[in-house]
Amino acid sequence: MSLKEFKIGLVELYQGEVIGEVLFSRMLERYSSADQQYKLGTLLQLETEAKARLRPALMQLGLDLIELDESRNQGNDFYQTFEGMDWEAAMGHLATVVKPFVQRYRQIAELAPPEYQQLANSMVVHEQSIQDAAEFEAAGDGDRSMDDVVKQLIFPLPKQV
Repeated sequence: MSLKEFKIGLVELYQGEVIGEVLFSRMLERYSSADQQYKLGTLLQLETEAKARLRPALMQLGLDLIELDESRNQGNDFYQTFEGMDWEAAMGHLATVVKPFVQRYRQIAELAPPEYQQLANSMVVHEQSIQDAAEFEAAGDGDRSMDDVVKQLIFPLPKQV
């Protein structure tokens, strides 16, 4: 991958986190149990921290930190697809929605220049953990769904009791 192609991919990663932030923030409006709020808040925190991790590389490469309205709109569009779904159905749907992002993040990581390999790989782990969490939740295995997500957080949310 040329540096130019990686820059395009890095911007995709960043905008993907914007999409995720909007989606999880909006989902907090729909799913209101303490457990659901904790899990969605934790996913929202993961997206926010990932954006922060990406910003130094964006700046180093002379790329914009602007969060595009198009990305916010896409997050809102994804949110609309959850209309009328109960929690388990929504989590199954989330796993499906995230899957193409996991695949794209892998493509970016596979071809990242050496100095950005660790960052790119961390984004694959990040996105895969969202898909895995959603799959656990959809299967009714919510006790461990957030384990891999929480491991990545610098500022984990307190679990509600």
